[in-house]
Amino acid sequence: MPSATRPRKRRRRPNKKVALVCAGGGITGAVYEIGCLRALDELLDRSVLDLDLYVGISGGAVVASLTAAGLSPAEMYDEATSRRGGMLGTTAAPIYGLGGLEFLKRSVRAPRVLTDAIVKALTAEGRNLSDVAWSVFEILPPGLMDSSGVQKFLHRLFRSRLRSDSFRGLPRTLLVVAVDIDSGEAVAFGQEGRTDVPVSKAVQASIALPGLYRPVRIGGRDYVDGGVRKTAHINLAIQHGADLVICINPIVPFVNNTADGPLRGHISNRGVTWILDQTMRIMLHGRMELGLQRYASEHPDVDILVLEPNQDDMRMFSYNIMRYSARKVVAEHGYRTTVDFFRRNAARYRKLFARHGIRMSNPARLPDVPPRHPHRSSLARTLDSSLDRLDSRLDSRRG
Repeated sequence: MPSATRPRKRRRRPNKKVALVCAGGGITGAVYEIGCLRALDELLDRSVLDLDLYVGISGGAVVASLTAAGLSPAEMYDEATSRRGGMLGTTAAPIYGLGGLEFLKRSVRAPRVLTDAIVKALTAEGRNLSDVAWSVFEILPPGLMDSSGVQKFLHRLFRSRLRSDSFRGLPRTLLVVAVDIDSGEAVAFGQEGRTDVPVSKAVQASIALPGLYRPVRIGGRDYVDGGVRKTAHINLAIQHGADLVICINPIVPFVNNTADGPLRGHISNRGVTWILDQTMRIMLHGRMELGLQRYASEHPDVDILVLEPNQDDMRMFSYNIMRYSARKVVAEHGYRTTVDFFRRNAARYRKLFARHGIRMSNPARLPDVPPRHPHRSSLARTLDSSLDRLDSRLDSRRG
C-alpha cells in the first residue's frame, strides 16, 4: 500500500534527462549520501528512483546501485539509522575480512625476499641496508582486507529484489566506475560492452581502496577504487546526455580556524591520521573543483548541482571515512544539512529544478529529522520500494 508519509510521486516524466552521481567517501560518505537522498525525495516531485542515469564511484557506488535497483531512500535511511542485525532483509554477514590465508601465503616468500634484498644492499652500487626495510613491503599482500563480503551481500540483495545481479536487469541505467590498476584507465561498468559483469562485482571493484582493500580481478584485469582517477566522474553523466546532474560529494577539506574554531589549534596537533585525512580531502576536492570549472565552460547548457557538507563541518571531518558505527548520526546529518542548504537557497534552486520540469516543495516545511519508515517488517519495506519502482516504470511509459 502507499507510504503513509507522503503520496506516491506519479507524474509524467519531462523530456529533460536527469542524472544522479554519488561520489566516493567510504562508509560514512555512503551513509551521508543516503541522508541527502532522503531529503531530496521529500523535496522534489520527481522521485530519485525515477531518474534517467545513476553513476557510482567508490562508496557512492553502493548507494547508486541500490537506488538504481529501486530501493527507496526511505528504506535505505531506515536501515542506516536502525540497530537491526540484518541489512535490507538479508542475512547479517561480515562485510570485510582480514583474509589471514593471504598473509600466510605471502609470508612463505619472506626468507627469499629478505635474502635477495640483503645481497643487493651489500653488492649493488647505490644500495644500502635501509633498502632492506622497504623490501618488507613486498611480503605484504596487495591489500590488507578482503572485500568479497560486500559482493556477496549485494549479490543476495539484487537476486532477492530483482531476481538478477546484472546491469541489464536494472530498472534504470547504472554506471559503476573502477580503475584498471595495470593500465591506469578508468572503466565504467554498465556501459556498452561492459554489461556482462555482475553489478555486485563491479561495485566491489569500485570500493577497493588501494592499500586497504585488495584489487578485484574481473576478466583477467585488476581493478581498484574508482576515485583514484576522478572524484565524481560527472563527465560520464554529461556524455550520456544529462541535462541536469545532481552530484552528492561527501568529502570536503575542513577549513580550520585555529584561533576560536572547534579544534582550538592546528590540525597537525591531532596527529598523522588527521594530516593524511585532510591531505586526501584537499586533493580530491581540488580535482573536483577543476572539473566543475571545465564542465561549466565546455557544457554551459548542463546544470550541475553539487550537494556536500560545509567546509567548517566538524562532524563530518571528525569521523573516519570507514566508521560504520556512526551511521545513524551521519545519515541524520546528511538529511539535515541538505534540508538546510535548500532552505538557504530555495528561490535559486526552485528555478533550477523548474527548468527541468521538476517542482520543489517548500523546504521550510520539512522536519529536521525525517519520519520513520511506516513499515517495520523487511517484507513490507521491500514491497513498498517495489511499488515505488513500478510507479516509476508506469510513469515513464505514460510519458
